[in-house]
Amino acid sequence: MSDDDFMYDEDDNYEFEYDEDEGDDQDVGVENKYYNAKAMRDEFEVALQEFQAVISEEDPAGDWGFRATKQIIKLYLARKDYANVLEYYSRMLDFVRKSIVTRNYAEKSINNMLERFTMQFYQRTLGVLKEAKNDRLWLRTSLRLAKLLLDQKNYKALREQLGALRSECVDAAGAIILERGTQLLEINAMYLSMYADLDEPKKLKDIYTECVGIKSAISHPRVLGLIRECGGKMFMSEQNWEGARSDFFESFKNYDEAGSPQRIQVLKYLVLASMLSESEINPFASPETKSYRDDPSISAMTNLVTAYEQQDLETFERILRQNPRDIENDTFIKNYIGDLRRTVRMQALQTAVAPYTRLLIALILDKRLMAKIDQENAILILEQQSADSSQY
Repeated sequence: MSDDDFMYDEDDNYEFEYDEDEGDDQDVGVENKYYNAKAMRDEFEVALQEFQAVISEEDPAGDWGFRATKQIIKLYLARKDYANVLEYYSRMLDFVRKSIVTRNYAEKSINNMLERFTMQFYQRTLGVLKEAKNDRLWLRTSLRLAKLLLDQKNYKALREQLGALRSECVDAAGAIILERGTQLLEINAMYLSMYADLDEPKKLKDIYTECVGIKSAISHPRVLGLIRECGGKMFMSEQNWEGARSDFFESFKNYDEAGSPQRIQVLKYLVLASMLSESEINPFASPETKSYRDDPSISAMTNLVTAYEQQDLETFERILRQNPRDIENDTFIKNYIGDLRRTVRMQALQTAVAPYTRLLIALILDKRLMAKIDQENAILILEQQSADSSQY
């Protein structure tokens, strides 16, 4: 517990709304006593006594008593006096139960306290496990803590935690310890999520490459699904549509095996990558995806595939306009709508001009069109014969 935890917390930004008749001497006195107590945080007994006085003097009980109760919890938490921590946490919940503080403030305060408790309990547990040399349980508990930090998007603490975990999975030369391959995949999956959130593509690619190179591990399909999902997004950013299509398909299969709801989202990404790669294989043709073809949450993407296969530009554009929640509101999909439109239009144009290929050759041979055909690149090159460009 650092000094900063007492110097600053969410209370310092909390604004109270007073009625016109509020702000009397009692309120000012309680407020001053509260801040005086905070200034004495290094003197445990004095600060504790002052915070308790704030609670007893505020009549009726209100915001300052609530805040003082929270500060007492922090004092006891710093001393690892968990019995008193729980006692005052129960008192803090009484303020919430009686609706003495607003719902938003109560929610923020409770979440903040739970995070503090959790970190303290994890750190205490990991310290004991390290002393006891129980490496297996230390590793599993450390992985749970890393997952918690990832969910909280506490990336500074997460980097440190993952670094400590990774050091347990490689030897002195940096080579992967074979029996730790499964744990390393779990660690790397969290690295991938972090690097994706922080937009660090080079680090993401390095970790992804290491993941696919680990052959000795038997990991949970949810972990493999996450790794392949991150790989698919990485390939999409590189416009490697086929690589993305392959990884999204593998991700979907693993999420489906794990029963993860993320399979639906990844299936949408698979459909997107399949169209961009101009794959001739319908993404719903495989046994794994076929059963999801009529799923309501995927219907917009299913209809897009149909319009794509039929090269029906009008229907394709209408589907995009009429399904903003399923398509445009997904930031990842939205980033590639422009590429998708270009692909579909080019295919439609290519199909439209195909019947005229022979006529084009005849026009050139009859010298009715001054041009030549670049067969290697499949383009027509017009030859200008006059300074008068209006005829072109």
